[in-house]
Amino acid sequence: MLNENFIWIALAITVAGNFFYVRDTLKGETKPNRVTFILWSAAPFIAFLSQHNAGGSKQILYTLIISIVPLLIFFASFIDKKAYWKITKFDIYCGVVSLIALAFLVFTGRPLLALFLSIAADFFAALPTVIKSYKFPDTETITAYAAEIVSSIIVLLTVHQWIIVNYLFAAYILFMCTLFTSLLIFSPNKKSRILKPSN
Repeated sequence: MLNENFIWIALAITVAGNFFYVRDTLKGETKPNRVTFILWSAAPFIAFLSQHNAGGSKQILYTLIISIVPLLIFFASFIDKKAYWKITKFDIYCGVVSLIALAFLVFTGRPLLALFLSIAADFFAALPTVIKSYKFPDTETITAYAAEIVSSIIVLLTVHQWIIVNYLFAAYILFMCTLFTSLLIFSPNKKSRILKPSN
């Protein structure tokens, strides 16, 4: 296992990887789904509070940083009109389910239950972007998801106390970012732009 201080490297990788996503959004090349990204900010933040209340270790800082980055991307999507992604009924349905889960976890006094509900909320918020990543991979920036794979693995390797609050959210992020990266690489609709950061 790694020393817990390696968590700072994981956080730096997360920020660096998402820099490309923000940059491409500002250039109008990447088109984030706003439903996904605003809820991707809310769910991890509440998960962070749940982990903190349950006595989590330094690993919970990873949950905090992945609640801040989507918020930056959400705001960046309003700066360039070309970064707009039309919201569909499916996006709204997933957003509503995610909000219901968030509402339940806000009013629960049980940190572990809140953690599970935050992951459920995050998952339903992610579904529109999962589908978009497969159908329109050129509207995403793969660098951010690939960086999250590396950073989440580092976070998991720093876990010394294997209590669920220390590793569950990082393990979930590893799964989801592996899914996103795979979809972006293997989608039959992919273009060369997603394979490397644009200049």
